Amino acid sequence: MSDREWIGSAFVGIGLAGIGLFGALAAAAATLGPIAVPIWAMALAMVAMIVRSPLGKAFADRIADRGAVDELPPELYAELEELRARMVELEERQDFTERVLAKGDPHAVQGPGT
Repeated sequence: MSDREWIGSAFVGIGLAGIGLFGALAAAAATLGPIAVPIWAMALAMVAMIVRSPLGKAFADRIADRGAVDELPPELYAELEELRARMVELEERQDFTERVLAKGDPHAVQGPGT
């Protein structure tokens, strides 16, 4: 998923959650009558708390692209190059080991002096 594709999925999820909450509150109001007013008030207070929480603010920043990092530090690129070099070395060692084992010579696997 790209950086912008997840936003549509997030809005669909939030919309479905809102429809479910509204449906549940409407069912409670239909069943309980005026006694459901405190239930509505508590539900709206919980929604307001979630929207104003750090999670809600982070979500809003992510949607507005204010939390995006434009450039990675050069140290990260250097570490990535080092990891690539080590991965290439490990692949070469694995290829060598596979060739030695494919020959079936048990003495070739042992190092010198063993």
